[in-house]
Amino acid sequence: MEIVIETKDFSFEKTFNSGLFYFFYEDEPKRVIYFEKNKIELFFKQEGDDLIITLSQDIKEKEKLINRISYCFGLNEDLSFFYLLCEKDPVLSKFLPLIKSTRVISAFSDFEALVGAIISQNNSYRNYRKQMREVYRTINFIPEKYKEKELKKIKLGYKIPYIIELVKNFGKLEVKNIKGIGNYSLNLYKIFQKRDYNAFYVDCLTKRIMQEKYGIYKDFEENSKKLWGNYRGLAEAYLQRFFEKK
Repeated sequence: MEIVIETKDFSFEKTFNSGLFYFFYEDEPKRVIYFEKNKIELFFKQEGDDLIITLSQDIKEKEKLINRISYCFGLNEDLSFFYLLCEKDPVLSKFLPLIKSTRVISAFSDFEALVGAIISQNNSYRNYRKQMREVYRTINFIPEKYKEKELKKIKLGYKIPYIIELVKNFGKLEVKNIKGIGNYSLNLYKIFQKRDYNAFYVDCLTKRIMQEKYGIYKDFEENSKKLWGNYRGLAEAYLQRFFEKK
């Protein structure tokens, strides 16, 4: 079965190669999801303005899947104002050819995004990607499979109790009230999953970028609003991805 989604200002190849996503964990543009209680493999390619997704089996809720993928890929977002902001920014302007027609890609499910937010804590990008790939391959993002024994095999250390808490409270408590989801993880979740680009987080790389490239050494939150307004979270995502080779 094939699904075709018409796109505008979107390059799947550029987006996939940018690494700005939770959705993909393999080196190839494919993904296993659990949809309609079935395990389905998706294969992605683009021809012209059409994003073509081949499914390993037929599904009934075709429109539901189209809407979800369109959301995850930000296909209905108009980034023309953000591009103008980038043109005027001394750092982002240099990355504009890489930024245009790319998107941040959200996780397929909110649970998946929160697992990623916890695993990303105090972690390098390289190790985060390695651990998320192992999670994806072994237990995917099915809460019922998240047992302590399985998580220990992936060597997630002190984050295991937080992930267990997430499984126990997901859908029952507000995200901000789940143990292990602090301000950093919450803002990651807002930016990458809820596509709230006014959210912002301060970590070592953000501080380094603002100090070395913008001459800003304090009040990072306040200065991010002055620099990028309601797009500060999106600006941060691109700056962190392209600032240094990972």
